[in-house]
Formats: sequence, C-alpha cells, structure tokens
Amino acid sequence: MVVSEDVKKAITDVVMMRFDDAKITSVKIDPAEDSDGDPVLEILVVFESNSAKETLEARKMSGLTRHIIEKLAEIGSAGAFPLVSFMSTKDAKKLNLEAA
Repeated sequence: MVVSEDVKKAITDVVMMRFDDAKITSVKIDPAEDSDGDPVLEILVVFESNSAKETLEARKMSGLTRHIIEKLAEIGSAGAFPLVSFMSTKDAKKLNLEAA
C-alpha cells in the first residue's frame, strides 16, 4: 500500500493545526498492516521539546487520531486506521531516526 500525497498532506495539516503552539519538526507516515492484516497508517510526530515543556499537551495528543480519521473521511480516503506515535527530537536523535 502506498500513501498518496493527498493523504500525507491532510495528515500533516491536521497535526500542524492541532499543535500550532508547538514546534513539530516532522510527520512521518508509513503504510503497514495490523496483526489481523488490516491496513494502518503508522504516523510518527517528532516535536522539539524545551526545558520548560518536555512533551505536547496530553489532551491534544489523545484526540489527534479522531481528527485524522475525520479529515481522511472528508477527503474520501478513509480505510487505513491511523496509529499515532510521538517522539521528541532529542529521543529521535538518540535512535538515529532520519526524522530527527
């Protein structure tokens, strides 16, 4: 399964809008399958933390999946369930992820 540019843009737009008060450094989206073989979208949101704020707002993090699902349905690309993970740039660098 290939993730279209429209889907990538829609998801990135939702992330940026929901976390407009944070510095999001990247949104990585990869197609995958869950344990039942159903399609999912693995979404990694990398954000920059500072000494005063080590993570993103929990309320916004927990509601992000719902907003992504709504946006995908709006553009007619519902189907693959979004699995969202969050990581700080500091942790991404430790793991040598290209998103860092």
